[in-house]
Amino acid sequence: MSPLIDQNDRQHSSYRWVILAMVTLSGFITMGFPTAGLSAMFSEIAESLDLDLLQIGVIWGVGTVMGIFTSLLGGSFVDYFGTRRMLVALCLATGLTGALRGLAVDFWSLFLFSFLFGVVQPILPMNFIKLNREWFSSRQLGFAAGVMSVGFATGAMLGSRLSATVLSPFFGSWRGVLVFLGLCSVVLALIWAVAHPPVDVKRRTRRLDMRHVASNLRYVTRFRELWVIALAVFGVVGLMNSLVGYVPTYLREIGWEAVDADSAVPIFFLASLIGVVPISHLSDRLGNRRLVMAGGTAMMALGTLLMFRAGDNYGLVILAMVIAGCCFDSFMAMMGASITEVEGLDVAFIGSALGFGGVLQNLGGSIMPPIGNALSAIALNAPFLLWAAAGLFATVILLSYRVRKAK
Repeated sequence: MSPLIDQNDRQHSSYRWVILAMVTLSGFITMGFPTAGLSAMFSEIAESLDLDLLQIGVIWGVGTVMGIFTSLLGGSFVDYFGTRRMLVALCLATGLTGALRGLAVDFWSLFLFSFLFGVVQPILPMNFIKLNREWFSSRQLGFAAGVMSVGFATGAMLGSRLSATVLSPFFGSWRGVLVFLGLCSVVLALIWAVAHPPVDVKRRTRRLDMRHVASNLRYVTRFRELWVIALAVFGVVGLMNSLVGYVPTYLREIGWEAVDADSAVPIFFLASLIGVVPISHLSDRLGNRRLVMAGGTAMMALGTLLMFRAGDNYGLVILAMVIAGCCFDSFMAMMGASITEVEGLDVAFIGSALGFGGVLQNLGGSIMPPIGNALSAIALNAPFLLWAAAGLFATVILLSYRVRKAK
């Protein structure tokens, strides 16, 4: 049973490392592995359910699109119900809806289950980020966020590598893999119910309704710093989603063998995994997260621009993916930490602020890939110019913000 720890003492308690370990494990089980794993098994799924490329694209994008609509409401739920209740409920819901995808019999049933999965899964990272803010002070928050992102990055890297080649043969098909991963999330929900210390929640005098959500939104959108961070993450997630989705197809189209083409994206995630903790910790040491984030977005823009110039040169392609990937997860870690540290933002509204950021994050991830892909009609490497511009936009936005000094 988890210890009873007063909320004011959490940031000085050694139990915070248990919470951080659980957050990292949760990112691995509920976010990184199942997301990348689904992508890796798409060929097998398409053959089993007789899906075409358009239908596969719809299944891949439905979760991101739903995140646009559920982020705000989910963030308000996190503030209202607290991290403990939401973690248990969301891990359980993510597990059940994720497992249901393994029972799909055609496109429409897979779409329905993927839709339900996409409703609940995007809310989970908000819980993780707020939980870190509750348990870690600002001088350790970047490090904690970096360690948390290790779970996401490791899950994405291993999910892309193991799901189709190891787990699918072991469980008999892609269906067994999705059911297994869903059950892992259900077990995780039970562990959270025990591991997360009970919280004394004061009786609330007003119910959570849409007017309450709208009121929270009006409050958080007053902060210019939040807009800066949200616009930056719009560009960065748009770049990342576009790059990792397009590169394998692009490399095949220019003549690469399938095995070599599929190796580029794991290189992106491996570079991100290696860089996430030291770069995030650097933001703690410097005391300026936005400057470190701007350096990361500049690297992502540079790597994407190098993809435009690389052609079929294997060495340049791998170098481009390393440069583009080395700062992604550290950026996302610092983004979450920065939102929780927005000057003047009341801790009771952190979930709503994260929800607002999530709207722009999912919007960028939804619209940038198709817009860029449309440019491939001009030239196969033309989309990289747009996506590099998105990284440059994020860099300029972050560097342009100046904290106003009190008079």
